Amino acid sequence: MKSILSFIVVAFLFLNTNYTIAQQTIEVINKNVNISKGDQPAYIVEIPQGDFDDVLSNWTKLIRQNTKEKVVQEGHEIQITGTQINEIYPDPINIYSAIINSDSSLKLVAVFEIDSVFFNYEKNSTVENEKIHSQLQLFMKNFAVEEYENAVEEELEAEEKKLKELNKDLDGLTKENENLHKSVKENEQDIKNSEDAIKSYELDNERKLGEINSKKEAIASLSAQPELQDQAKDQLKDLEKEKKNISNKLEKEQKNIVKYQSNITEINRNIERNLELQEIKLQEINTQEDIVQAVKLKLGGIR
Repeated sequence: MKSILSFIVVAFLFLNTNYTIAQQTIEVINKNVNISKGDQPAYIVEIPQGDFDDVLSNWTKLIRQNTKEKVVQEGHEIQITGTQINEIYPDPINIYSAIINSDSSLKLVAVFEIDSVFFNYEKNSTVENEKIHSQLQLFMKNFAVEEYENAVEEELEAEEKKLKELNKDLDGLTKENENLHKSVKENEQDIKNSEDAIKSYELDNERKLGEINSKKEAIASLSAQPELQDQAKDQLKDLEKEKKNISNKLEKEQKNIVKYQSNITEINRNIERNLELQEIKLQEINTQEDIVQAVKLKLGGIR
């Protein structure tokens, strides 16, 4: 179940303009603007999330279709003369345009000169001009919709990449958790091995102590035979060295058990922290999945 935090974050994102899931309608408006040729009637369309360089490049390609004429930039104005755009008009036309940054969007402004006259359907509302006007609006809108869709598709790709990385992080945490549990089992096995070794060393130690006591009794009984007694004393020293070695091994295994138990305590703390991180990561994934879904809805709502 998603956490309250995830719900709040997603709710905020849905309210944020970048993640609005309502249908986004692109509209073309008409307004007079001042260009190098004076105050002229223009077609203006807003491109949400548009990248200036991408829009400039794509607009330049679009208005150069079916012509060898070059696009000329004078200041902010993008000009082309004698271009052939059949979906607008069968004969060559001139276009004077500009791309303007506006908060989180771009505005594309275009003035069209047709048959040596700046097109103004309001001044001369004929059937032919109404048709050209509709074609100009559609031309501008289609371009803006495509650019907006491109921007949202890039946004979606970026958000899906984030989601993929989050899932990768979760996989890493899951694998780490498995390794931590494996380490606990390894340390538990090491404890068992040490306990078995301690039992064996304790038996060895007990046997060696018996041998030492027997040797001491033998030494006492050989008081009348100094030479044999000296040999027995040397043997006793060897037995005591062997017992010391067994005692050292016994002590080492006892210390090892303390170390392994300490390792398990530390690993269990790491497991607990790992589970906390997994929970946090799951919340991030839930939130990111909602973001991805919101961007998909936004992409599908562009009209």
